[in-house]
Amino acid sequence: MFFEEGWVPLSEATAEVFRRLQALKAAGGIGEGQGSLKLILAISVWDICDASTKVGVTAADGTVIAASKDLVAWADPRELFNEHLSLQAGSVGSSPISDAEDKAPSEAELKARYGPFLNLPVVIPVNNFQSSMTFLAEEVSGNPSKDEEIVNGARTILKMVDGGELVTREIARTALGATMSRRKFKLAWAIAAQHRDHLSAPNRWLGM
Repeated sequence: MFFEEGWVPLSEATAEVFRRLQALKAAGGIGEGQGSLKLILAISVWDICDASTKVGVTAADGTVIAASKDLVAWADPRELFNEHLSLQAGSVGSSPISDAEDKAPSEAELKARYGPFLNLPVVIPVNNFQSSMTFLAEEVSGNPSKDEEIVNGARTILKMVDGGELVTREIARTALGATMSRRKFKLAWAIAAQHRDHLSAPNRWLGM
C-alpha cells in the first residue's frame, strides 16, 4: 500500500494483471489452449518478475532494500507461489508450501529463515512492470498447445530428464537456445512438468 516512487508492490502487480486478463477474456482476446485464468496469471506474473531488472522489499520506514531475484524465481510456473512467497500476498515468507512432513513452517522457523525481512512487501520497478504489460494482450492471444517451439521445447526437457541429465532452469534454458522467449520457456517447462512431477518441486536442487 505504501512504497517508494518508481516501484510497484508485487501483490498490486498481480492484481492488475488479473484484472487485465479478465477484461481480455470478456473481449474474446485470450487464445484457445491458453488454459485457466489462474494458469495464465501465474505464467504472466512470473514472466514479469523474470523481466524485472531488480527486486526489492519495502522496509517499515518506506525505503526499498535491494533483494535477490531468487526471491521471485519460479519453482512451478503454473502456480501462484514459490518457496518464498505467494504472488497474491506479495510478501516475504507468504508461501503456502509446506515442508517434507506436510507441515507449514512455524513463525519461529520463518523468522530464522528471513530475519527482519519476514512479511515485508516485495516490490519491482514500475517501468519494468509497465513495459511487460504492453505485451500481455499479444502474448495471451495465441494457442501454446499448437506452438511447435513450445511443444518441441517440452520434448527436449523431457528427453534430458529421461536421459539422466541434471535439468535445472538454467541448463534447460541454454539447451533450448536464447531465441526462445522467457514466456515460451515457462510454457514448455509447464508441459514437461505435467509428465514429470519432480520438475515442479520447490528447492529441488538444494544440496547439489
